[in-house]
Amino acid sequence: MLDRNNAVFLDVDGTLLDIAPTPMAVRVPEGLRDLLRAVAARQEGAFGLISGRSVADIDHLLGPGFLLAAEHGAVLRDAGGRIFESCTPPSALVPVTARLRRAVADWPGSLVEEKMFGVVVHWRQAPHAAAQLGALAAELAAASPELMLQPAHEAIEIRAAGADKGRALARLMAQAPFAGRVPVFVGDDATDEPAIAVARRMGGCGLHVARDFGGSTEAVRAWLRHTLEDDNA
Repeated sequence: MLDRNNAVFLDVDGTLLDIAPTPMAVRVPEGLRDLLRAVAARQEGAFGLISGRSVADIDHLLGPGFLLAAEHGAVLRDAGGRIFESCTPPSALVPVTARLRRAVADWPGSLVEEKMFGVVVHWRQAPHAAAQLGALAAELAAASPELMLQPAHEAIEIRAAGADKGRALARLMAQAPFAGRVPVFVGDDATDEPAIAVARRMGGCGLHVARDFGGSTEAVRAWLRHTLEDDNA
C-alpha cells in the first residue's frame, strides 16, 4: 500500500492503459480518471504522470488537472495547467519527421506519431518493417547531436537529447509538493528504467509492470484502488 508520505509517479501506456494497435486506439477503463484524482488527493497533490505522450494526448485520455512530465520530461506542467519547464524543440526534428513520413508510406500498417519534442515510428501492425524502420531511425538520430534514439514497444522514437524520465522525476522531487517525500514510480518499458532507477536511488520504490505486477495494467489499477479501500477499512 502507498504511504501518505509517498510522492507517486505513474507512467501511462502499458502501466495504466493497455497498449493498443495505435496510440489513440487505447481504451481508458471506466473509473480510471476518478481513481487517479482520488489518489492525487490522498497524496495531497504529490502525484504526477510521467509519460512519453504529449500534454494534449494525456489530457485527452485522462483529463486535465494532473501534474505532468510529458514527452519523457521535455515539458513539465503543474496540476493547474501551467507549464513551468520546457526544452527547446530541436530544429533537426523537422527534416527527420519528413523523412520518416515518406518511409512509412512504403510499409502499410506502420505509422508516424508526431510530437513537439520527438517523433515515433510504430510498427505494431507491420512487424515485418521493424528492422528497416528501426535502422533508418537510428541513422537519422545519429546525424544530429540534438537528437537521441529511444526504443519502445514495437516502436522507436527520435526525441530531444537530454530529457528522460529519470531526470524529470528528480526535478519534480526537488520542489513542492514532492520535496521531503519518498518517491514511488511505476513504469513498464525501457523508457521507464531511468525513473525506476532514480526513485530507488532516492530511497524510494521503482516498480515495473512485468516484474512487479505480472504484466497486468489491471493489477496496477487494483493496487491503487486497494490503497484507497484500505484507508476506509
